[in-house]
Amino acid sequence: MVDASVEKSVKNYLKKLKEAGYGECYAVVYGSHATGSADSWSDIDILVVSPLFDREIKRGDINTLWRIAAETDSRIEPVPVGKIQYASDDGNALIELARRGGHIVKPAA
Repeated sequence: MVDASVEKSVKNYLKKLKEAGYGECYAVVYGSHATGSADSWSDIDILVVSPLFDREIKRGDINTLWRIAAETDSRIEPVPVGKIQYASDDGNALIELARRGGHIVKPAA
């Protein structure tokens, strides 16, 4: 179970991504915050799932994800993933880890 403060940070991050032009994306929290083993030093590992990332992911996209993460909550460590890729990629261990034990966070309404 993801702590409410972590979920709030991730929702705020998604809001800022939308404002930056990344549309309706969602996040999948994986790692220690998803498994309940996080401590005060733990980062917040997330997949940022967006149809925009089904195309070629550009370096500028990665820079923007990290810049907004630093401005929102410096613990957030984003990994861009396409919506189709998240649904169908069966060869990516990170995506599989997130699918099996991750916590989906939708943007705030």
